[in-house]
Amino acid sequence: MRRFLTGLLILLSAVSLLLASTSLWTRRHVINTEVFVADTETMLAQPAVQARITDRVTSTVMATPEVQQAVDDAVAVLPDRLQRFEPTIEEGIRSIVATGTQRLLTSDRFTDLTDAALTSAHTQLVAGEPVRFTLGQAKDLVPADRRDGVAGQVLSLVPDDVGVTLVTPADAPQLYTAIDLLQSVWWWFGVLALATLAGALALSRNRRGTLRAWAVTTAVLGLLALVALRVARGPVLSAAQPINRDAVGAIWDVVAGSLRAWTIWLVALALVVLVLTLVWGRLGLVAAVRRGARTAAEQVRHRREEHAAARALAAERAPGEPGAVVPAGESWPRRVAADTRAFVAGMDLDRRVAGLGTFVAAHLRPARWIGIVAGAVVLLLWPAPTLSVLVWIAALVALWLGLLEWLAARAPEPAAEAPAEPPVPPPARPAPAGGEAAGQPLPAPAPGAPSPDQAPVPSARPSTDGVPGATLVVTRSAEPAVPPLPAAGALTPEVLAGLGGRLDLIVRLGAAHDAGVLTDDEFAREKNRLLAL
Repeated sequence: MRRFLTGLLILLSAVSLLLASTSLWTRRHVINTEVFVADTETMLAQPAVQARITDRVTSTVMATPEVQQAVDDAVAVLPDRLQRFEPTIEEGIRSIVATGTQRLLTSDRFTDLTDAALTSAHTQLVAGEPVRFTLGQAKDLVPADRRDGVAGQVLSLVPDDVGVTLVTPADAPQLYTAIDLLQSVWWWFGVLALATLAGALALSRNRRGTLRAWAVTTAVLGLLALVALRVARGPVLSAAQPINRDAVGAIWDVVAGSLRAWTIWLVALALVVLVLTLVWGRLGLVAAVRRGARTAAEQVRHRREEHAAARALAAERAPGEPGAVVPAGESWPRRVAADTRAFVAGMDLDRRVAGLGTFVAAHLRPARWIGIVAGAVVLLLWPAPTLSVLVWIAALVALWLGLLEWLAARAPEPAAEAPAEPPVPPPARPAPAGGEAAGQPLPAPAPGAPSPDQAPVPSARPSTDGVPGATLVVTRSAEPAVPPLPAAGALTPEVLAGLGGRLDLIVRLGAAHDAGVLTDDEFAREKNRLLAL
């Protein structure tokens, strides 16, 4: 039950925060007069909107009876052969009207007039007053240099209170109620989001995990809102009339682009909270800050003690002595620099940077691609990317790549492996004589007999009487000491010089094997040992 209530409060908090963010954006763009006027001017500056206004104005002008009568009168005075060009003449007049309307919409005078009219109307609407546009407001737009002479006298005769009323609280009470609601609804949603989050943290036994779940939920809801802004464009355009779809699409892009940028900041905030909950307590930042502060405090105390000792020593000396100089106190830049160095040294950042550099060096290629892909995603989700946005994103990606290279360079170099020592061959074991092969021990050599190292080549020779089956006297020379083998793959001159002796020993071992002195396993083992380089 506790877990269910915690999850419900987390979901309610995330939804309330998203609604608070959206209502705050609506309040800023609807209640704030400057932002509202700027957004309206941006919409009017869209080519699709200007084209629709021009077409609407031209069609309205050409549909008036006065214009139609003027066209008919102009065609009636033409010869009969030229009257068939009446559609062409009408189209030319339409083109003239359209060109004039387009120039009016793009002129600075029209922009100033629209700005003043929108500012006046919006200020009255937000204040809860009837929206009226009077001649006095129009007279205020006339430049001061054009109010002299006859024009100024005529303007002074025009009454200021003559005008038209657009909307009043009695005509549209819902409009004024919605404006009043927008001024405070974002605050209530924000309080609800904070209260439910506090309740979830109070109920949870794992507050860090609860905060992480809240951040994930908020980020997911924000991403769903971004997707909804993309998907909702199609139904909105489908509901509009075909002739107005281009203008509606341009207006939707302006509004949705601003709301999309606002929501991206909310998602970024949720992701920052998510990262903090993941790394908090694992990076040891709090402990490092405490160690750094403790180290800085100890260094400050040590410097003060040294300075006090120096002043005491200077005070003990006679004033006439050349060394009796009272040491001056350190300037605050030197003290701040020394304290900062002590704080950084106490945090042990070098070791942490080295550890992080080791991780980055092991995952350098994926980390690079993460930064590049993140920059591309931000560029794709940006409402209206411009050249400055592209430059900033490219600069951030380049900064990320440079940071990765810097961290990888701070990784400690791997320790060089010690060279392997050449293997020492085992001592040569003398081969058994014929008597040992028959299960009898080898007799000791007679005095004056050659030592085993100087024994002749192993051979089997008959006794002097030539009787068949006589006992064979077999002698086996011991193997000379073989120098230690060098490392594998190193053909040194010493190795090449010893190859002849090894081949000679292999021949002798082969003769002993043929005579039955050495078994197959012993012969193979000795041969492999001698052939190994």
